[in-house]
Amino acid sequence: MTIEKCQRCVGYGSCDNEVVVECLPVPFFGDIVGRNLKVVTVGLNPALDEFYFDGIPKERSQRLALLGDYRVDARTDLGDADVADAKARRVKYFNDTKRDWHPYFEKMESVLNRVNPAWTYAMGSAVHIDLVACSTKIKWSRLTAETQSDLVENCREHFLTALSSLPNGTVILCDGVRATREIQNLDMKVEVKPTELINLRQQGDRGLIGDLFIGDRKFPVRGWSSQVSRLSAIWRYDLAFWLHETLFPKSTWVGNQALL
Repeated sequence: MTIEKCQRCVGYGSCDNEVVVECLPVPFFGDIVGRNLKVVTVGLNPALDEFYFDGIPKERSQRLALLGDYRVDARTDLGDADVADAKARRVKYFNDTKRDWHPYFEKMESVLNRVNPAWTYAMGSAVHIDLVACSTKIKWSRLTAETQSDLVENCREHFLTALSSLPNGTVILCDGVRATREIQNLDMKVEVKPTELINLRQQGDRGLIGDLFIGDRKFPVRGWSSQVSRLSAIWRYDLAFWLHETLFPKSTWVGNQALL
């Protein structure tokens, strides 16, 4: 079943009443099979304010797909044309000039640009994948541990499908403890080196270095313990410097960017 029609979490145990069914699943933002793709960021799940503002649906040009856009009452009632439209809207998320990005991506973009000036969501060299494709009624951090685990488990198949679509050599950046841990827990070969201290100021923020193998493809993996949305500008700078040093050790860092 296509992910747009997925209702695995609807009425399921601890997930019941937590998923916003009206919001169609968003497994990724951007084009994960684009020819320019170099790096993918991994987060938790789409924010509800990608769709709503103060409980009211945003204008269509300012959000992703809702069931009401297609005049159906259930995800399973979506037609092929509806699914194609929903897919196109998330693929064009970053280069649709009519809409604004979520603030999360603005902060992540600032890290990516500092690591490598050629890495940008806007030009398609970077995309974003979430562990869980559905938005929830409350923020992820307020969900119970059981609900978080059930959501991740129910969406694992879709998450693996997205990862398996990436071109060989794509750098995978895991934002926060949960995203990093889930990459390590995949039923695939993951080689991991001991964590490294990124800085002392952000409560001893630590980073993970490793490689993920899917078939004959290899993906460099980096993960860190503090989510980018919670980092100040200077701490994001520290993270970018650490990523640059571990990914491009032979290049030069000048000012606030890398010269590759």
